[in-house]
Amino acid sequence: MNRPATADPVTTAAQRHVRPVARVSTEYYLRAFDSLTRLQQDMADGAIFLVLVHGQLIAPHRKAIGVRELSRKIGMPYETVRRHAQVLVRSGKCVSPGGGLAVPASVLKSRLITTFMRSIYVDTVRLLVDLTRIGVIAFPSASRRPPSSGRLTKEQTAIAVAGLGLLLVAMRLMRDFWAGDLMKGLVYTAIWTANVKHVAKTSLATSSTVLADSQRQPVSVGVVSRSLRLPYETVRRHADALVREGICVRAGRQGLVVLATTHVQTEPGAVAGYRLVIEFLGELRRAGVTV
Repeated sequence: MNRPATADPVTTAAQRHVRPVARVSTEYYLRAFDSLTRLQQDMADGAIFLVLVHGQLIAPHRKAIGVRELSRKIGMPYETVRRHAQVLVRSGKCVSPGGGLAVPASVLKSRLITTFMRSIYVDTVRLLVDLTRIGVIAFPSASRRPPSSGRLTKEQTAIAVAGLGLLLVAMRLMRDFWAGDLMKGLVYTAIWTANVKHVAKTSLATSSTVLADSQRQPVSVGVVSRSLRLPYETVRRHADALVREGICVRAGRQGLVVLATTHVQTEPGAVAGYRLVIEFLGELRRAGVTV
């Protein structure tokens, strides 16, 4: 999610964390997207459903939300949201009282959502551990408890809800950066994240500068396809478009690489992503979680 965008510069003190946060947060987004596709195979259905789930977890007694408001929240065209909303209603995952859309209490309490929220909790704790490792926060070891087979504790729920909120805002940001093409943004993000994945546990992960091309490893379309659970041809088509636009290059038979020059040009996107994470940490603190 590093496409050019307008963003105010961050303070000098925070600037050293922008790139490290981008490296660990995109790992989180990709893991969370994987959980999303397990919950709902269609990305648009999943985004709409999760916005509703998130809203009702925050405000259990909220009224049904209208399609137009959903459209604004998600950043999707009205007709697209309306069409996918109908699919969710037919599947029984949503109801439409008074023309709005809501998730029934029985679905919110179902094993489907319980399992998904446990997965998001695990992914979010891993993000918090990674943010601790790169020196952004200090997440206590005592709070890193694995979830039980039952429902999450109050603190675990707060962490999972904040993590879900971070995912949803990141999806909106990614969609905006890529002119509404979330899938293209996902393929781009998966490529550059895989390029630097091997440095995740090394001192290079904390570097405040863009990593040199010599420190990047190419990734194949097949690997990206499997990591995103997307059809090979879908990933290949988007990868070809990224190559044509000069956003990434082919390293012979080895695969695809997003060059350092591209990352330098997309600094505003990294800054915007950094701010999302800072807001997410603020939400956790307001919920009483020590970070």
